[in-house]
Amino acid sequence: MIAGLLVVVQEAWGLPGGGVVQEGFAESAVHTAQLLFMVFGVIGIALAQQRKAGVFAQIAVLVAVLGCVAMFGVALTEITILPSLVEAGSPFGQAPPPAMDVAAISSFVVWIVGLMLLSAGVLVTRVLPRIPAALLGGGLILGAVLREAVPGVLVVYAIGFGWLGVAAFRMAGRNSAIVTRSTEHTSGHQQPTR
Repeated sequence: MIAGLLVVVQEAWGLPGGGVVQEGFAESAVHTAQLLFMVFGVIGIALAQQRKAGVFAQIAVLVAVLGCVAMFGVALTEITILPSLVEAGSPFGQAPPPAMDVAAISSFVVWIVGLMLLSAGVLVTRVLPRIPAALLGGGLILGAVLREAVPGVLVVYAIGFGWLGVAAFRMAGRNSAIVTRSTEHTSGHQQPTR
């Protein structure tokens, strides 16, 4: 839920500039936090549907977690190491080595593929609602195609991801209540019903 909200904040931040966010420390920090919370969001979505998740959904979650962690690592470098390199006048602060570009691009690809697979896994598993899963997958496609032309388009995938987070949180609450009722019943101590 928090990751989705941070994407919306970041997109709103860029609207006055026509969708272009001039990445300073604050913007990079918001982006980094968003990716960190996405790791926990993907895990929460996976836990909500773990009982019915087949091999495809489990692999989708693994790829999504790997992509989110990789993107978090790249973003964390932007707010921890890169400012020091720029301040020291290092040539790596101005033009990173090709290996860094390869790492950033491959992290992005795994992130996109992982979230697309997660979206498909939710659709296949049929535990969480289908509409937010479709918004997540469709929003990623829209973002990849229209990011430069339509400011704020990433809000679509953010709504889908956040909605899935809310649905997973609610499901965890329901499952907790079921477990509590079943343990009370088996232990012989029944709480009064309301």
